[in-house]
Amino acid sequence: MATLDEFTATFSENKGPAHLNRFECFILSPYEANPTLAADRFTSLRVVSVTFPGKNIRTVTNETVYGPTYEMAQGLTYAESVSFSFYLSANHIEKEYFSNWVNFIYKPDTYNLEYYDNYKRDIELYQLDRGDNRVAGIKLADCYPKTVGALEYSQDNGEIGQLTVEFAFREHYMIDGVGKAKDSRTEPRTSTRTGGETSPVPVWEFGAL
Repeated sequence: MATLDEFTATFSENKGPAHLNRFECFILSPYEANPTLAADRFTSLRVVSVTFPGKNIRTVTNETVYGPTYEMAQGLTYAESVSFSFYLSANHIEKEYFSNWVNFIYKPDTYNLEYYDNYKRDIELYQLDRGDNRVAGIKLADCYPKTVGALEYSQDNGEIGQLTVEFAFREHYMIDGVGKAKDSRTEPRTSTRTGGETSPVPVWEFGAL
């Protein structure tokens, strides 16, 4: 039976427990929308809450076998968007930041759409330890603001205003404290046959060779 010391030691070996109020975000918008890095940093510091998205294996039923059917992996799916909440300044500078980004995507004067590669940007989210060191993270690839939320005013609400922004993204993957990918993007992509062989099999984007 595990002792309390063993239980505590498992946390100590992995930078301690994750405190969900200790995190850091890095948001970068297109230069044409917000031309200063100071605006990106300012907005990144205003993040109140954000959800690290998960992954879901899409499955299909294998009905080509005798006996009970079973589910087989068919692909990978993500959430459609990620929601961020930002503290709102009295001059609504945070809302202006995202409005500039949206207006760069879809020009309000000409109704023209910008090229996808020009308006998408990566967003990095980091878990911090008690010393404010980055110990884990996730990168959201190819993001852009999909929805800039409405603001609801009320005479009996004395709280600091918050702005909700939904970001669309293409995929996400785990990164370390310096932003380096921790999955197969940094390693040779190989698999192993299931017939007892141990030699690696090269894998392309569409499967094993």
